[in-house]
Amino acid sequence: MLCTMPELQTVLLGKDSNAWAVYIDAARSWCLHNNQHVNRMDGGIAAGCTVGILLDLDQRHLSFFVNDEPQAPIPAFQNLPEGLVFFPAVSINRNVQITLRPCLEPPSLSSSPE
Repeated sequence: MLCTMPELQTVLLGKDSNAWAVYIDAARSWCLHNNQHVNRMDGGIAAGCTVGILLDLDQRHLSFFVNDEPQAPIPAFQNLPEGLVFFPAVSINRNVQITLRPCLEPPSLSSSPE
C-alpha cells in the first residue's frame, strides 16, 4: 500500500484519493483507490508468503506481488501523481504477524526467460 499523507491512520487505505492499496485475504485480492475496487483476482495469501510492492516513479506505476507473482495486472495503478512524497503503509487485522523486509530484489517484469 502506498499513501501520500502520513496522517492517513484514521482512513481505510484506498478509500480516498491519497492512497493506493491491495487487499489480500486467504482466497482473493483486489486493488482499491479513491473508493474504487479494481483488478479482483482469485488466489490469496498464507503464512510465509512474501508480499512485494514495486513503485516505479519514472513511469509513475505501482505493482503488487505475492511470492514474486503479480497480484494484479502490471501495473496495478498507473499515472500516479507527480511531485508528491509517498509513504509505505501496512494495514493488518488483529492476531496477524508480519515481518517487513525492505530493499528486496524486485521480480522480473519480463515474460521472457533470462
